[in-house]
Amino acid sequence: MRRSRSAMVCLTGVLAIAAYSISLQRLSSLPRGAAAPELLISLPRFAQVLLAGGDRYLAANLSGFRVLIADTGRMGREDYAVQGRLQRDIAWFNPAHEDNYYIAAAILPWNGQLDAAQYVLRQASDARTFDWYPLFHYGFLFYHFHKDPATGAQWLLKGVPRVKDQQDEWALQNVAALWIEKGYQTANAAGLVEAMASDSRPGAFRNYLKVRAGRLRDLATLQSAVAMFRQRYGKDVERLDELVSSGLIAELPKDPLGLGFGLDASGWPILNSTSPSAK
Repeated sequence: MRRSRSAMVCLTGVLAIAAYSISLQRLSSLPRGAAAPELLISLPRFAQVLLAGGDRYLAANLSGFRVLIADTGRMGREDYAVQGRLQRDIAWFNPAHEDNYYIAAAILPWNGQLDAAQYVLRQASDARTFDWYPLFHYGFLFYHFHKDPATGAQWLLKGVPRVKDQQDEWALQNVAALWIEKGYQTANAAGLVEAMASDSRPGAFRNYLKVRAGRLRDLATLQSAVAMFRQRYGKDVERLDELVSSGLIAELPKDPLGLGFGLDASGWPILNSTSPSAK
């Protein structure tokens, strides 16, 4: 009797496992749904506050919970549009909501909701005057998505006074200096980096910024000489030492950072990003 019961239990277990495997196989072959129900609709703001008992901060948290538990792996373009509206609403209810701006920066701009991300980050940067991260993310959106490093650098510099850690301050200023080099005419970029150096605390990093400003001044000199070379000879420079042999400059400047200067495909002077010997 015991053996028959044990056999029955084993048989039942085997059948259960088989049924589970077949069900799992059939379910995996079915098309996946679009989005989880939590992101199908976005209620008007007054309705969200009403449902939260008139508490706008609770309304922000309730919408934030919907965003947090959403399965982004199943979301399409329309679902991200709903998420963008929800995160805008959260920023309106509670601009200082930390999770909201983190999620907005990490998800929204990469899924067609750049304007929503910028709105959330701008609200957070105004409300969280102690926090430099919203300004960094906001500046990055200009740099990466708008291809506007100059504006991006301006927002990074607005975050510098909020930084408490010295290493973070230097890192933020350094990134801003690199973006300035890309976003402004060379002479103007040199002036801006020099101004950054003047505003920095005395020490190695201030000296580093002065060096970067100096090499930009040298680059501006080379660019001016190339412009004169083209005007005089009606052709492009093939090597920078042609500027010396033609008498337009006395000597080629030496880059204190050791990377040196080069020419792009159009024959225009640029800062090398790597050492010539490493190429």
